[in-house]
Amino acid sequence: MLGWRVAVLLWVPGIAMAQQASSALDSVAQAAWTKGDWRTAASSYSALAARDTLNPQFRFRLGVALIGLRRHAEARAPLEAAERLGTPVSQAAFRLAIAAPDPDVASRELRRATDAGLARLPVPPPAVPDLERLRADPRYAEFEKAMDRNARPCLHDDRYGEFDFWLGTWDVRPTGQPSAPPARNVITKTNDGCVVLESWTAPGSEGQSFNIFDRTRGKWFQIWVDNSGGLHEYSGGIRDGAMVYEGEMPARRPSTGRVRTRLTFTPSARGVRQFSESTRDTGKTWQVNYDLFYTRAGAASRP
Repeated sequence: MLGWRVAVLLWVPGIAMAQQASSALDSVAQAAWTKGDWRTAASSYSALAARDTLNPQFRFRLGVALIGLRRHAEARAPLEAAERLGTPVSQAAFRLAIAAPDPDVASRELRRATDAGLARLPVPPPAVPDLERLRADPRYAEFEKAMDRNARPCLHDDRYGEFDFWLGTWDVRPTGQPSAPPARNVITKTNDGCVVLESWTAPGSEGQSFNIFDRTRGKWFQIWVDNSGGLHEYSGGIRDGAMVYEGEMPARRPSTGRVRTRLTFTPSARGVRQFSESTRDTGKTWQVNYDLFYTRAGAASRP
């Protein structure tokens, strides 16, 4: 019994010392990684990877450090192991492209990286010679386009441009009243082309709407807010060349209910017509809320 207790007392400090050594090595590795000291990083992460065979970060950073030392052939095995253990494909594949033995393999790895969502060059960035070698392949231009599609998807998807006919700075009047004092509506694109933003101003009236195509549901959505506390919510899409939304808006005060409403934006050579109508009998009959016509600010109005 005494011998067993002595063994435990000797064994526990041994574990503590091993843990302290591993922590110290981890600190050295992290510091070397941050400074770009690839020789120390490679040596440290190699030791850490040998101690912990299931940690993907140790193998990934070992691979990156070996690339930094221009030891590309040696870098492939730890990078492949890191990916198997859970390193994001986009990160591993890009580094494997740098370490690839020929341009065809590099091109396949770059395609894997963007297919997995790579949207910008990883950090730390590749060394200039490695990047120049990749760029020398004509296929690298497709890789850059694919990264931009991942980073700014709405600029590469025609569906997000369906409402672009509404963009501009507009004078807005009731349809058929070209001499009426106009309201002003400014429609812009924001968030890398994803959102159509409306900014409306008129005497006593101010509001904004946010319009976006939701690719997961295949529909457009509009949220309108204004200085009356109104919240309008619509969804829809292009129908016969017009944007048609259906949804709900608040009932007129003092009512607290909501009213089913339809908005139709119809472009023409002269401008855009915005037509709003509501129903209180589940769509059997519709009543006009307003009928507006947009002309370019400063242009002659002939709706």
